[in-house]
Amino acid sequence: MSLSASETGHSTRQHKTLKVYLLGCVDFDSLLTLQERALQEIHFQQDESAVLFVCEHPPIVTVGREGSHYQLSGAYHDLKAKQIEVRWTNRGGGALLHAPGQLAVYPLFPLKQLGIGISEFRDRLQRATRSAAGEQGVDCETCPDDSGILGRCGQFAFLGAAIKSWISYYGLYINVSPDMKLQRLIDANRFDHRVTSLSATLTREASMGSVRESMIRNLAQQFGYPDPHIFTRHPLLHRVKKKVYVDT
Repeated sequence: MSLSASETGHSTRQHKTLKVYLLGCVDFDSLLTLQERALQEIHFQQDESAVLFVCEHPPIVTVGREGSHYQLSGAYHDLKAKQIEVRWTNRGGGALLHAPGQLAVYPLFPLKQLGIGISEFRDRLQRATRSAAGEQGVDCETCPDDSGILGRCGQFAFLGAAIKSWISYYGLYINVSPDMKLQRLIDANRFDHRVTSLSATLTREASMGSVRESMIRNLAQQFGYPDPHIFTRHPLLHRVKKKVYVDT
């Protein structure tokens, strides 16, 4: 489904700006606060202004609308021992373990003003992710269930978007070089795709900075924002430090 400019009542593109916030490692609750504030601002503006949050998270498990307790059934003891919290969220997808080394990307786009339907929004996210992975030298394809992106070693990217008042939020998560021992604590995949990372696929350390730059550039291109504004801090940001110990 795709909405034309005439259907949305929007024919000009005078306010098409994309603000990109590079947040480093930020706790999940602070990201939710930033996301909710951005949703309100975009809804109030009623133009093509958009926001992109790019960050990593201290270890936490989130479970989306398609997730279940079964995905966590073998990990409750380990998660408790490592003081890793489990949060149930309104995003799409199942259970995911977020940790440093995983790139979290939250695109908040006014889909109605952009003339983009839900299926096309998902397709553009996937194309941007595949292009970014290709620039790293990873051949990949879309998961048959549309849940993410597969490379030769398994699934390294996971889609987990949501839509509110025709504004996208949450988004996608890319395993660049996380601790895979943490990642495999839970059954992060409901479709028997092996969970992996870009580094494991390349058999060398993938650069977080390079993947981050590539994702921002490809998302801006896919959604028609030629000149994104980059910020390295946000006035509402709250940083935390959290250590998690993994048995060797």
